[in-house]
Amino acid sequence: MKDPFTQPKKPQGRRKLLLRLDAWIDSSLWSAWHSADAVWEDIHVFFRRFRVGGHRRALVEIAGEALTLGTAASVFLLALALPAFEATGGNWRQQADFAVTFLDRYGNEIGRRGIIHENAVPIDELPDHLIKAVLATEDRRFFGHFGIDFYGLGRAMTENVRANSVVQGGSTITQQLAKNLFLSNERTIQRKIREAFLALWLEANLSKNEILRLVL
Repeated sequence: MKDPFTQPKKPQGRRKLLLRLDAWIDSSLWSAWHSADAVWEDIHVFFRRFRVGGHRRALVEIAGEALTLGTAASVFLLALALPAFEATGGNWRQQADFAVTFLDRYGNEIGRRGIIHENAVPIDELPDHLIKAVLATEDRRFFGHFGIDFYGLGRAMTENVRANSVVQGGSTITQQLAKNLFLSNERTIQRKIREAFLALWLEANLSKNEILRLVL
């Protein structure tokens, strides 16, 4: 019969191993927490320098709310404008060509009728007074804006409010081109939003002379 006191104490060895593992986990967690707490304290102390009070705090709060609302509004407007950009795919330059082309039985062109959007007269060869007249009546700051003329838009809104009617328009030449190429003439807020985004897109993809040529 074996003496129980002479047997190896395996359970106690396992228990010590588990105790060491538990102690290592506890110490590691405590060290990690302590390090994270120290980092958070450093961050808190750093940003404390930018803390403002009084009327400055009110201005900062207003600016923060305006930034939040502006970001949300921009995302909402972009969501409304995205369907309009589907029309810009493919050969969109030819979408406004409504001319009727007559062909003979061999497929040879014998005539064209209707609206022909061709560069019959290059923009550089058009009379200077014609260009100036169009810009003076339609968009005086055409070569200075990026598709949307906020100054002209504000002026038009002010005059319309004073007259209690629509007496002036704030659309730029680029916006008019965007409407003619991709949109309809419906008077809705959604159409105006899409028109504004498409005007920015046209300004980014075409030169001023190309935009003016397409309009003329």
